[in-house]
Amino acid sequence: MRRFISLVLALSGLLLATTIAAPGVVAQDESMSMAGHPMVGTWLIESTTGEPPELFFASADGIAASTSAEGTGFGSWAATGDRTADATIRFPMLDPEAGFLGMATMRASVEVSEDGQSFAGTYTAEVPAGMAEAMGVPVGELGPGDVSGVRIVVEPMGEPVAPMPEMEEAPAE
Repeated sequence: MRRFISLVLALSGLLLATTIAAPGVVAQDESMSMAGHPMVGTWLIESTTGEPPELFFASADGIAASTSAEGTGFGSWAATGDRTADATIRFPMLDPEAGFLGMATMRASVEVSEDGQSFAGTYTAEVPAGMAEAMGVPVGELGPGDVSGVRIVVEPMGEPVAPMPEMEEAPAE
């Protein structure tokens, strides 16, 4: 039962790892600079299903990263229009008992809002075949699901309410 719960949590994390991706390779027009694209930056993705929030990062050179309580994935993204983007992220899938299960893949396509502070789109998830079979789901891409994110902006430091607690050093083993 514990293994099944781990697998369900891993799939939930994967599905929550809603990132910017597309099912195919997208050739980028040389005139389309990703450095000025509104997708560049760091985003907070919150689930309406009650799952923990996720952080997503898109660099100006096409690198993408996504992290949540369930793990971290890396991949690539490409601008597909002035405010649209596609990406693919790969996540290593681990089970406490079985070990490495394979790589899961998230693919999504999004559109950034006109003000550049949020995005919305769709995504698919593909888990390793052995994991899909163990969970009783079809092998291949699952979805599409809806994804949305809010840009993380610089905030001024607030007024502290107390000093930082001192941490005790863990005893050496």
